[in-house]
Amino acid sequence: KNAASNLLIDCHMEGEIWGLATHPSKDIFISASNDGTARIWDLSDKVSTMNVREGDYKGTFYPSTQFSSCAFEQLWNDESRVLISPDNRFLAVGSQEHTVDFYDLTQGTTLNRIGYCKDIASFVIQMDFSADSRYIQVYPAVIEKITWATWTSILGDEVIGIWPRNADKADVNCACVTHAGLNIVTGDDFGLVKLFDFPCTEKFAKHKRYFGHSAHVTNIRFSHDDKFVVSTGGDDCR
Repeated sequence: KNAASNLLIDCHMEGEIWGLATHPSKDIFISASNDGTARIWDLSDKVSTMNVREGDYKGTFYPSTQFSSCAFEQLWNDESRVLISPDNRFLAVGSQEHTVDFYDLTQGTTLNRIGYCKDIASFVIQMDFSADSRYIQVYPAVIEKITWATWTSILGDEVIGIWPRNADKADVNCACVTHAGLNIVTGDDFGLVKLFDFPCTEKFAKHKRYFGHSAHVTNIRFSHDDKFVVSTGGDDCR
């Protein structure tokens, strides 16, 4: 007859989780779901420490590299890909319309579009800035050899080995390379998280497999020190 209640878990409650980013220096990460919330998580305690609700917004939420500013605009739908350059000067927004728009982040909270790329061969799935913020790789673009600040592409000579035998082109959904550049993790349609050496240039490369998701894995990232891997599921709530 005690009216007190104990909170067992505080998490996303509806739809898929596509937005994911880890902090560059702390053991925290942020996730965003179709339930209209973005949540900050503590990797050590494995609990949600903060959540932000933006009405019925279904888009993607990405923090900046300083974790102090974010892109949470209703004009970007849940198929958009958002990336901030390593020097925090530019915001790139890739869309299903085969375009990438670039915004200036040096003017405070006002976002001014300063340029765009169009006629991309297909819709934008992932993007990576070069370490000096001068170039951007748009999946599945092929450019001269560049040292990238991040690697999240699932295609390319460096990641041939992540694809299993008889794989459909949509079976592998996401990937992320460690900050040290030694390993790559992937998430696929079978709910598996796989760990490979990087580069992974030999077909059907040896790997370790990890289970935990009940459906397809939508996104995956390493923590700032490469000690943790954070993965999100597309239908784990069912």
